[in-house]
Amino acid sequence: MSPRRHHILNLVLIGAALAGVTGCAASAEPPPQPTPTRTVISPLFASNEEALAAATAAYAAYLETSDLILSEGGAEPERIRLVASRTFADIEISGYDKVRAQGLHTIGTSGFDSVTMQQVDEKARDGVGIVVAYLCLDVSQTDVLYANGASAVSAARPDRIPFEVTFDRSSSANSLIVAKQTVWSRGGVC
Repeated sequence: MSPRRHHILNLVLIGAALAGVTGCAASAEPPPQPTPTRTVISPLFASNEEALAAATAAYAAYLETSDLILSEGGAEPERIRLVASRTFADIEISGYDKVRAQGLHTIGTSGFDSVTMQQVDEKARDGVGIVVAYLCLDVSQTDVLYANGASAVSAARPDRIPFEVTFDRSSSANSLIVAKQTVWSRGGVC
């Protein structure tokens, strides 16, 4: 074998050996990739009764805060943000600002009863609209007064008003906040 051929053969053998080594490296199984873990969000409520109790507590907190703000003539309306969604709080704050601008305030306290579950949706996106309930707001023990003490309430105002109330999951705790309330006109609540 000529030296030139011998040199070429060596190069071919070295090349083949390198190809074999890199081939082995390439065909080796990659290290196992970690399996993505699924974040499991545990249900907020064990039962519909528990959801109803949470909705009742959330509405009571909302009503207490709202009554306080109104009794103080709309002062410090931002307090409603603790018990209401951002969107609903913005709407309520606008109303409190009007109360303050007109020099109004309330006396007495509101109440509610006849809370009935409409739906619970534990899979609601971002906890929005997780619970919807019907309730009857009782304003019979409240009055809205002008600064001079005269009542601003119409004699035609109903004492009991049916509402459909939507609740969102609170971002700060495993509880609910009021997201929306709409007068329910189809009857059967109050």
